[in-house]
Amino acid sequence: MKEKLSPVAYPTTKEEAFKWGFDVYQPKSTPMAWILDWKSASAGFGVSPERRAEVVEFRTGEDLSRLTVDDVIAGHSFMFKIHWHSLFKSIDKLSDQALAAKVARDIGYNLGKRGWELLQLKFGKPVPLEKIVWYQDCAHLLYGPDTHAYSWCDNEKSVCSRQGCLFRPPESMCESALYCRTFDNAYIEAYMDVEPDLYCVRVPDLGNDSSGKRCVHMWTYNKKVIENMSDELKSNIADTTVEVLKKKGVNL
Repeated sequence: MKEKLSPVAYPTTKEEAFKWGFDVYQPKSTPMAWILDWKSASAGFGVSPERRAEVVEFRTGEDLSRLTVDDVIAGHSFMFKIHWHSLFKSIDKLSDQALAAKVARDIGYNLGKRGWELLQLKFGKPVPLEKIVWYQDCAHLLYGPDTHAYSWCDNEKSVCSRQGCLFRPPESMCESALYCRTFDNAYIEAYMDVEPDLYCVRVPDLGNDSSGKRCVHMWTYNKKVIENMSDELKSNIADTTVEVLKKKGVNL
């Protein structure tokens, strides 16, 4: 991770714009970021899906000393994903979808609240936009190589765009995307409850069928940034998030 923010090229190609989320949230000044080189930013990032499968399916041989740190971290990240979604799939099966969603929301809210409180202790109140970007990069590094993101800020907002995520369901569990989204909605709503002047949305996202290509978060201390979003984006903000934003005075 860099010791200071660096400018990100903008405007740029369509591929780069999609990666950073520039096509959704256009920078109002030079976009700035902490991490640019994801090839070396996260342990386990260079492990292929095929190698990861060999690790988690016990097809690596019996000499475990031959496993690299990258192998272990990539395998751990994937196992975390499997266990997380298996938990909610079991709750759904043994009870119902409503209870599973309630559990996801409770976990997400408590973790989000704690996370933002820790940020306030480290950076003060309100947490500066550039430190929100740092937090996103740090959190995604800790979540593992399956959750790399591209985070940046300008002088009015912070944005985090990610195509992979620890909580995105594996292909065999796409139907549990509801719980990932519920968890994440509660996370950002807790941020706003802890930080009175903060406004946050997560749109676009993967959708309940897990067909979306990315999730994009946006934080701002200027409610006009959200009020001036397109009607299409506004219509896809989660109902629970809309409720929090309206209570904070955002006109949606």
